[in-house]
Amino acid sequence: MSSTRHLVSRRAALKGLAAGFAAPAVFRAHATAAPSETVLHASFGAGGRAFADLEEFAASPNFKLVAAADVDEAQFARLKKKFPDARLYADWRVMLDKEKDLNSVSVGTPDHMHAAMGLASVRRGLHVYGQKPLTQTIAEARALAKAAADKKVVTQMGIQIHSHAVHKTVVAMVKAGAAPKVKEVHRWSGNQWGDTNPRPAGTYPLPAGLN
Repeated sequence: MSSTRHLVSRRAALKGLAAGFAAPAVFRAHATAAPSETVLHASFGAGGRAFADLEEFAASPNFKLVAAADVDEAQFARLKKKFPDARLYADWRVMLDKEKDLNSVSVGTPDHMHAAMGLASVRRGLHVYGQKPLTQTIAEARALAKAAADKKVVTQMGIQIHSHAVHKTVVAMVKAGAAPKVKEVHRWSGNQWGDTNPRPAGTYPLPAGLN
């Protein structure tokens, strides 16, 4: 098979995987894809949201998890059971430096690392699925958008609910002129996130296995 055909096949696979990123649950594995059609993927994060995303991606025969990085080695046991061939790293920067054949990455770590990991990956020409929030500042968002445009990579943010009919209907109504020019938006959410208890007093030893 020629190198050109390899490239076309991989591009087609990436388009399919990108569509799956927008709604990962649609994947259903029926066969093992040929190497030329397989997207070689790495994950920032091995547990929690990161692992949940990988489970969805893995339903595609075009997906192969090559490596994952997490500062907490306790997260690796479950990942290694499902992806026994994946190489594991404590430092995501080392993973990017060593894994030369990657096509794509997903970012499922705590929020403060999303922009740094996403930007470093885009600058390497990797396609990126980033969990929300995509960044923490407007400057980070602009830098990420510019880098993605410059590198012409496929990107997607993990906020699939924006594809819900209710959200799309509201957008269509506003664009159709059903409301005057929108100058201000107020939003309320009844969700409660995180631990609402007071910050614990004192100091605690570093957990075993946490880098």
